[in-house]
Order: sequence, then C-alpha cells, then structure tokens
Amino acid sequence: MDSPGHSEFSAEVSVALRVTDGALVVVDCIEGVCIQTENLLRQALAERVKPVLIVNKIDKCFKFDGEVVYNNISKAIERVNSVIVSYEDPVFSDFKICPLKGNVAFSAGIQGWAFTLRQFAQFYASRSSDVGETELLEKLWGDNFIDRKASRWTKEQTGSPTCARGFVHLCYEPIK
Repeated sequence: MDSPGHSEFSAEVSVALRVTDGALVVVDCIEGVCIQTENLLRQALAERVKPVLIVNKIDKCFKFDGEVVYNNISKAIERVNSVIVSYEDPVFSDFKICPLKGNVAFSAGIQGWAFTLRQFAQFYASRSSDVGETELLEKLWGDNFIDRKASRWTKEQTGSPTCARGFVHLCYEPIK
C-alpha cells in the first residue's frame, strides 16, 4: 500500500495499518523527515506496527560530498528514533532504527535500486579473507573511518585526504 504524506490520507492510513504486518517509512534523503511522515509513523506505532526506514532519492545526493549525505541520513534516522522513543509502549522500549540492524535501506526509487549495509558487508567479505561480514558490517556505519593509504581503520577522521568514513568510502562512493 502506498500512502501519500498529505493529511487527507491519514484516516485511510490508520485503517490500512490495522491489517498490515509492517510499514515502510520512506524518507527523502535531502528533505529528511517531514511533519506528516512523523504523524504517519505515530499512527503505525499506535497500531504496534514496527517500521522499516527507506532513505530514498540517494541518486539526488550525488552532487553532494559523501560526509554531508551521511550526516543528512543520520539526522533522518535520529528523528525517526526520537518519534519512536517518545511513543511510550513496552513493545518499542528497545526498538531502534539503525542501518546495522537491517531495518534501514537506501534507495533510488526512480532508478529501481536499493541496498542495505548487510549487502555491502557480504559483498566485501566475500572478496577478502581478512575481514568477516559481521566485523565489516559494524564498520559501515557510525564513526568508523578507513585510511586508504595506511590501510587501517580508525574511530575518528585523521585529517588525511585518504581518510574517509566507512559508509562514504565503501557504500556511497562506489554507487555514486
């Protein structure tokens, strides 16, 4: 089911959520989370439907630096999580949206593609005997930087031009 964000559809969304098993919350990676998206998310939580976040229109971000894109996506995830946390229900007490948990996907709907961090971790782990999928997955989000020249991971940006965030270097840049 597709539910436009316009407020005229909120009653229909509420009814539809009662018969669904899940909700895909689609957020524009540039615009972020809009007020109506928050309202629809609250309706899903009221019906105890655990959402999956789709960060869409990644292709429109290609004109921006990867670090800027990462920060925009992080802010959208934080905003979704703030709505979830504010909804005081024991079902959602430990539920968080996080790319490492597999409940966030990145997409370009108009081009018809999407990915999760697990897919990239599987891809890179299958080509390396040094790093396992789980270990690599954890390096693809958060404050994990790889210095390509030194071939080492750090928890902070070193300032070197060859140092980039794991997500930016191993996910965003190859797709871009």
